[in-house]
Amino acid sequence: MTSPLPADCLREIFEIFQDDMFTLHSCILVNRLWCEVAAPLFWRKTVNLRLAGDQTIGSLFRTWISCLPEGSKRTLSDHGIIITSPTTHPPLFDYPGFCRSLSYGDVLTIINTAIGQRQIGGSRNLYNKHLIKQELFKVFVSHCPTIDFLDISESTQFDLPLPYFPGAEICFSKLRKLHCNSSTPPWMFYRMAQICRNLETLVCMHTPIDNDGLATLIEVQCNLQRLEFHTRTEICGQKPCPSIERALRSCTDSLVHLSLRGDYMNIPAAAISEFDNLKILDLHFSGNINKEILENLEFNAFPQLEVLRMGGNLAPLEMIQRLIRRTGGNLKVVSLYGWDIPKEEIVRKFNNDIIPKFCPKLQCLTTWCTEKNFKDIESILCACPHLEALSLRSLPIDGYGIWSQVDGDPLFQLLANKAPENFSKLRIGGEWSFGPQALATFLSIRKIKEKSFTLCVCDCYDEADALIEVTPKHDEVINNYRECGILKYKYEFEFIGEFD
Repeated sequence: MTSPLPADCLREIFEIFQDDMFTLHSCILVNRLWCEVAAPLFWRKTVNLRLAGDQTIGSLFRTWISCLPEGSKRTLSDHGIIITSPTTHPPLFDYPGFCRSLSYGDVLTIINTAIGQRQIGGSRNLYNKHLIKQELFKVFVSHCPTIDFLDISESTQFDLPLPYFPGAEICFSKLRKLHCNSSTPPWMFYRMAQICRNLETLVCMHTPIDNDGLATLIEVQCNLQRLEFHTRTEICGQKPCPSIERALRSCTDSLVHLSLRGDYMNIPAAAISEFDNLKILDLHFSGNINKEILENLEFNAFPQLEVLRMGGNLAPLEMIQRLIRRTGGNLKVVSLYGWDIPKEEIVRKFNNDIIPKFCPKLQCLTTWCTEKNFKDIESILCACPHLEALSLRSLPIDGYGIWSQVDGDPLFQLLANKAPENFSKLRIGGEWSFGPQALATFLSIRKIKEKSFTLCVCDCYDEADALIEVTPKHDEVINNYRECGILKYKYEFEFIGEFD
């Protein structure tokens, strides 16, 4: 009989499934050793429990309740709240103590799903759910040796003072990632600023409403590397945020990733221009904000920039070109997935001059096609030896919104002959046609070289009723090369610049 794998080996294997709650939950049920190794991974994230399914959530929730200290159980029972344990045996582990990723919204969803509309402890259902939530968060804060990720973004009127709970000084002292909401009262952020100084990532929803507490939290961080602001005009209004602007200027040396998304931008672009070490710039606005930001960054350089990602109402391509020219040749990703359609002559310059000259390290690119023989795409393939992924969109004839199909057969031939060694992913969007034989020939070459390939065909809503016809003959080719492990194929309905 073979000896079982040691715990260390099992742990390395199970780590692969750390985001697959169904597999981890199955591992827990195999035997005692597997349970001891898999349980901490499964219970590490509250989102695992929330996604486990309504049937399982009830049992998981009762397991949480069974781990409450006697004082908390007494508080609930004094209000007539009796929640039985899923087994007659005491819990095997201190399950709340395994948590490293804690979400207010997850816990609230789990409580509501597990209890539903049932009356718990009399008629004051909302109050009693609040008591359950309160006692659960108390045990999380007091039993967790450290929380790496905390999400309190879903509560605009925050009703539990988590950083004031016993154990908060230990639990949150090594917090690395925080999702919050600028509507959260400043005193919450003031207390967090006392406890945690090592945030690496801060994501703020429904912002920016100016909040001095949030600004203080940002200012006291020692190594804040990533900031994300998600705005909603109907919530935030359009008011300046001097405190948050001041805070942004305090982290110019450490910040490498800035993401701004939403409906409105009321953080001055002048503050953005000071981030000399920025490696990732992500701008996505439904309004014409990208243009305004780039106008304010007209004479600024980002010499370390590696990822430029822009979506929503895309800034004019000529402005994006000027930004790329001022980078230090370190760009690895240029992802442009916005709605606007650039002029053909601007695209031609982008493909033939800007990308080949200023992006020698490029790995992933979104652009448009301007020539039937794809000479401009060939310029990119030859100048970017590290290119791995390409997203291509068609252009309307003469910019008037009249579309004609791009013949993709020459593109597959070009990729077979000229693509860099590591090129493996292609997305096409707009009006395209390609023959099954051209696809089969291309994939046969990939098969001989034992190189897999990802093809995404995008019939996206913003391409003027764009349609890429995939016939049964195409399906036959696709299925053949799927089965032998060469092709990963996906039919999409929304154009995105990057790949999974």
